[in-house]
Amino acid sequence: MGDAFQSQPEFFEVELGESLLSRTETLASFRELGPPDLVHVIKSTGSSARARDIGSYHYVSGVDASSSAALAAYINSLTYELDQNPGFFSSKAAYKLKSGAYCCFNAFSRVDVRVEVRIPGSVDAYVVDLRGERHETTPEIWQEVYLSALLRAILYADDANYRLAGYRKLDPISSPDAEHRFLQAAENLFFKGWQLGSDPEIQVATVVSNHLTAAILKYFGDASRYEQAVNLFEKLWAREPEVAALVARSYIGMNQEIKAVQVMHSAIRETPQSYALLHAQVDFLRAKGKFEWAAKVAKQAVNCAPSEFVTWAKLTECYIDLEQWESALYTLNSCPMRMRCSAAS
Repeated sequence: MGDAFQSQPEFFEVELGESLLSRTETLASFRELGPPDLVHVIKSTGSSARARDIGSYHYVSGVDASSSAALAAYINSLTYELDQNPGFFSSKAAYKLKSGAYCCFNAFSRVDVRVEVRIPGSVDAYVVDLRGERHETTPEIWQEVYLSALLRAILYADDANYRLAGYRKLDPISSPDAEHRFLQAAENLFFKGWQLGSDPEIQVATVVSNHLTAAILKYFGDASRYEQAVNLFEKLWAREPEVAALVARSYIGMNQEIKAVQVMHSAIRETPQSYALLHAQVDFLRAKGKFEWAAKVAKQAVNCAPSEFVTWAKLTECYIDLEQWESALYTLNSCPMRMRCSAAS
């Protein structure tokens, strides 16, 4: 059909703009990293009185969200997805892209950044808050939304809950320059990472246990390139001692276990109450088959953070390693349970 993109899955609207209205109305319900980016376009058969406009939308991740120009470029690229030659015998006029809107959720400031494009014509960028009110964009907002979009693309690329219809996945980091920009943004916003939330089993997000740190470890871990992660975390370690847990995990990923042990040894003396550091030790000891030692350290972690599910769960795993089934069941039954909202409402 001449009104559909050739290779991009999409949904057609019954009423023009209904997808944008729905997103605005549900903004307050977005949790943690939020939903995928929404792209809404209006296609038209021309500018005459008989022209017909239709609206469609799709979801996307991996688009560079660092500026209005970058998001506008994505919308403009969709013009090549339309079939401009509907066929000699077709009675339908060719559709052209008339306008588009790109919506990207800023998970740090809890606002939606939107870029409206008129083809040919202007580009308008603005922020929509949880009340549906418009505001001007700022450099800080652009950096936050850029990193938010990257984190969604990295963490949800393989998530079964994100196997959505009409969802397009692009490579979020396709060059060394793009990777450098990611690292720079991650460093700048690292100490805001706790605002993003964390995996469901973690009750309270912290500086070292949140979606930002999880994305950094996943991105470099999947590629077995922990060197970049070590360089980043070591710079941040000087400002926050607990980051040593991330440094140690990265060194272990690089098979530099001696350095990892040295980091854990010095850091645990400085911050003995950090369950993240203790868990790094537990995982290392379990990997070496030192299950009794691991269980002792896991008990310390429970004492440091008794309200956290993960500390009890880790101790349960240690008891299972030791084949102490009764202790494992008692510990598992002691795990604090608390309902949490979905990260991608």
